Amino acid sequence: MTEKLEMENGAPRPLAQPNGPYKAEPVTKTDEGAEPSPVLFPVIGISAGLFAANLYYAQPLITTIARDLNLKSEFAGSVVSASQFGYGLGLFLLVPLADIVENRRLVLICSILALAGIIGIATARSAMAFLCFAMIVGVFSSGTQILIPYLSHLIPDERRGRILGGIMAGILTSIMLARPTALFVAAASGWRVVYYLSAVATMLTGVVLWRLMPQHHPKERTHYLRALSTMFVLFASQSDVRWRAMYQAILFATFTMFWAVVPILLAERYGLDKTAIGLFSLVGMAGAVAALLAGRIADRGGSWSGTVSASLVLAGSFLLSSWSIYMAIPVALVAASLLIDGSVQVSQMLSRVVVLDVAPEIRGRINGMYMTIVYVSGALGSVLGVSVYVTWGWHAVAALGAAGGIAVFAGLLIEKARRHTSPAEPRR
Repeated sequence: MTEKLEMENGAPRPLAQPNGPYKAEPVTKTDEGAEPSPVLFPVIGISAGLFAANLYYAQPLITTIARDLNLKSEFAGSVVSASQFGYGLGLFLLVPLADIVENRRLVLICSILALAGIIGIATARSAMAFLCFAMIVGVFSSGTQILIPYLSHLIPDERRGRILGGIMAGILTSIMLARPTALFVAAASGWRVVYYLSAVATMLTGVVLWRLMPQHHPKERTHYLRALSTMFVLFASQSDVRWRAMYQAILFATFTMFWAVVPILLAERYGLDKTAIGLFSLVGMAGAVAALLAGRIADRGGSWSGTVSASLVLAGSFLLSSWSIYMAIPVALVAASLLIDGSVQVSQMLSRVVVLDVAPEIRGRINGMYMTIVYVSGALGSVLGVSVYVTWGWHAVAALGAAGGIAVFAGLLIEKARRHTSPAEPRR
């Protein structure tokens, strides 16, 4: 069993566990002692979704933006991966601050700097400027991963999966709507207008959060560099989180690979315009429904079996997508898209419940390490997917995605076998 840890002079030490396996104690009141407003949870879900959406507006516009900025086709994937790499950097450098800095102030700073980056993207006249500003937006859009651990301090353990499932559904809905919205707006007014509208949404998000978020002052009193230096030790001490990070890194890489390549495939093979591709992107809404279902599965202790199912469904869905292209049956590609989105989001939701089930005082750093690994992997998936598609075509992309699902399934079997040899560890 992963031991409960507390910080002593910046270094972790184990605590006694007189009552058996440790469960993180939730904080259900604000710093002032009042119950949080019921409206806070949906507001945080919407706000986190708008933060996250900043990473996805460019995904269906890869070819349009690359052509406008004179970016070579083989490097077009960097239009998406720049913000995702920045997001990974923010997860590592900013999210751990949630353990040592007042959370509301930290979220406001992220909103302001993300806003500056979005305006920079909208006015960029060169590929280099676009990529630099996209990285800035990615860094400070990591504010969404400050909001989620913040929220977990307010949720009782027995309802954590259900409430987080609802929040994740809101985030996923925003992400899924980001793609078709970007396409529709770009078709009508140009891709730059997408980012001007995003700037307005980000500004409003920051104002609303500042007004509604209760202050949360972390108990930790340590220096920033010391907090960063302890992240690796803390992460190494959490075996459940390490397994989950590996699973979700692989699955999220296949997810970003799929959605980076599919718009190009639909335009080249089927001649679809931006509006039609935007409508196709709406199939990703299945992920929001899947997140709600996964929250209930997590509350019932089904994280391992749920992830097994998700990994196998994902592998089969990539094979289905390959078959759909070979047989020229577009409806099968739609079905594969639904299943890929749903399976990845089920796994993500199940993993988040496990990751947030750690001591409150280290939750920001553990979540930061976990999400850094996942999103850097996602950024690599976007670049790799476009490169593989340009070189070998869709069937190679599908084979790579299916291999990812099988790899996660194999990891889950290994994890279960290890737990049988270590009966003291819990099964999740």
